[in-house]
Amino acid sequence: MSDIPVEAQVPPVNKKIPVSRNIPLSVRKTAESACKKVMPFSRDLELRERYKNFFGGLRLGKLLEDLDLIAGQVAYKHTEGWERGLTIVTAACDRIDLLGNLQSDRDLQILASINWVGRSSLEVGIRISSKEGRNWKRVARAYFIMVARREGKAETVNSLKPVTKEEKRRFQQGELRQQQRRAIAQTSYLLNTPTAEESQVLHDLFLCIKNGDIKGEAMRNSIRQSTLLMHPQSRNVHNNIFGGYLMREAFELAWNITYLFCKRRPQFVSMDHMYFYKPVEIGAIISFTGTVIYTVEKALMVEVVSEVIHPKTGETKITNVCYFTFTALDDSGIPQEVPLILPDSYEEGLKYLDGAKRFKLGEQTRKNC
Repeated sequence: MSDIPVEAQVPPVNKKIPVSRNIPLSVRKTAESACKKVMPFSRDLELRERYKNFFGGLRLGKLLEDLDLIAGQVAYKHTEGWERGLTIVTAACDRIDLLGNLQSDRDLQILASINWVGRSSLEVGIRISSKEGRNWKRVARAYFIMVARREGKAETVNSLKPVTKEEKRRFQQGELRQQQRRAIAQTSYLLNTPTAEESQVLHDLFLCIKNGDIKGEAMRNSIRQSTLLMHPQSRNVHNNIFGGYLMREAFELAWNITYLFCKRRPQFVSMDHMYFYKPVEIGAIISFTGTVIYTVEKALMVEVVSEVIHPKTGETKITNVCYFTFTALDDSGIPQEVPLILPDSYEEGLKYLDGAKRFKLGEQTRKNC
């Protein structure tokens, strides 16, 4: 694995790379494209300052940018994308789970490798570990889905040959996650009516709200927005806006919403399925809209929808949708109860059911960490 800074391994925007479309698709091993990066927060005070948040911990939003960059690097290396003239894009961040504390005075190690390969898509698994003494302790994991394109069409990529027992296990799990993604897409509330059980949940909730049996916060009151102009400094090598930048902006909006909603310090738990539907061009105006869509006793889920707004016509197009789960901590770092979110319309009710489904699936996934 290479521990050269990732930025130095990604060709700059204007650098010309020798391209050959006739390179045969060889079977690749996991180790051939694996990557390692160490962030020396314990001794590099300037680096620490760039990543430190208001509470003295690490800004996960900035780390998301690094993770997306690393996932792209690994995918390009596996597919020989530069040499073949491919465009590798982030189709989704399948999941990110925080498994421990991200402390700003401890080194972080990021290990990334290909877990699974389909016809034109790849899953990149990333393991984040914190230095404890002489050992590395895993504190987070992430899965990115990358897709190969040529002239806007899907392009076949190199297959993967898992060698070790661990690589074979990760390949099988990657295949399972691919099946789960397809299943979740088919259960979207935009495609299906609620089941009888889900309809009963909404009906019971409606009666409780109407009769004043429960107290909480109206979902519409949790909505917050940010609107940004996309500048060229945030572009990727294909002259579109870097996916990691969009992830950071979405995460920080969700974090702010949680802080305002709970009035306590948010603790990130997981990010579930951030979908990238359309590329975002330089000069675009993007609106990020976040809403608390589901709560349980000590956790909540925030949905963030990103839309491109055409300034002359007002036309909007959704580019990204993502879901973040947080808890809220007291001054001692102990999770506290969060306010109950209450839907007030049919659309809000559907979002509530979708959040409940995603939250339960996420909890099952985390138990298998």
